[in-house]
Amino acid sequence: MKDLEQLSVLDPARGREPTAAEWARSNALVDRIVDGRAVHTASVRRPARRRWAIGLVAAGAAAVVGAVTVPSLLPGSLDRAFASWTPVPGSLTGEQVMPQARRCAESGVGDGGSGPVSPSDVILAEQRGVATLLILRRGAGTIECMSLDGGRPAAMTLTDGPLPVPANGTVKVETYSSVGSDDEQYSSVVGLAGPSVTGVDLVFADGRTIQTSTRGGWWAAWWPGPEGGEVGSITVVVHSTTGTATHPIEDL
Repeated sequence: MKDLEQLSVLDPARGREPTAAEWARSNALVDRIVDGRAVHTASVRRPARRRWAIGLVAAGAAAVVGAVTVPSLLPGSLDRAFASWTPVPGSLTGEQVMPQARRCAESGVGDGGSGPVSPSDVILAEQRGVATLLILRRGAGTIECMSLDGGRPAAMTLTDGPLPVPANGTVKVETYSSVGSDDEQYSSVVGLAGPSVTGVDLVFADGRTIQTSTRGGWWAAWWPGPEGGEVGSITVVVHSTTGTATHPIEDL
C-alpha cells in the first residue's frame, strides 16, 4: 500500500473525475463483458515496467477503457502490418471503403446492431499499408474498427451517443493506449477535433512525427511502438486556421 501511495502522487490525472460520457462507455463495456458480448478485445500485456503502470494511470479513466478494448491486430498479421505501416496515412472515401465498413457493421458492435451501412456512416477511414482503421456511425453512437487485408475486423464501441464538441481550434483525446510486448507492441489514439482544426500530428520523444487522420470532427492514428502506454512520450501538435498549438497528450 505504501508503494501505491507513493506512486499515486506521480499520476498527472490524480483527482480527475471521469465525464458522464466516459462513465457511460465504461459501464457499457462492463455490461458487455458480464453478458459475454464483448468481442475482439485485445490482451494488454502485464506491467513489465513501472512506466507502463504509470502510463495507464496517467491516461485517465477513458484511456484505461481504451487500453483494455483497443482493436487488436490479428495474430500472425503483425509482421505484415508493421512492415507496410506508413507515418502518413492514406484516406478512403465513398465506395472505396464500403467493403471494410460492411464487415465492421457486421461485427454487431455498437448501437444499431448489424443493420445496413452506407458511405455517409463512415466518419473517418485511414489506410496504412495493409491495415484500415475506421470510425463508423452506428445508430446513435460510434464504433472503431481495424482490419487487415479484408479480414474479420476487431471492433469496439467509442460512444453510445453524441459527445460535446471541443472548443474552436482544439482537440480532445477519447482513448489512447499500447497493446502487446517487445517487438509486437503497438499503440493507438482516438480523439475529437473542434471546428477549424485542419490537422493533428504526434511527435515522439525521439523526434519521430506521425500524421493522424482528421475528418468529421474526429482524429485517429495507430503505430508500431510503446508510446501509447508511456508518460511524457507524445506531444500533440494541433493545426488550425488560426495557427498551431502543442500539448502533452496527458493534458488532453
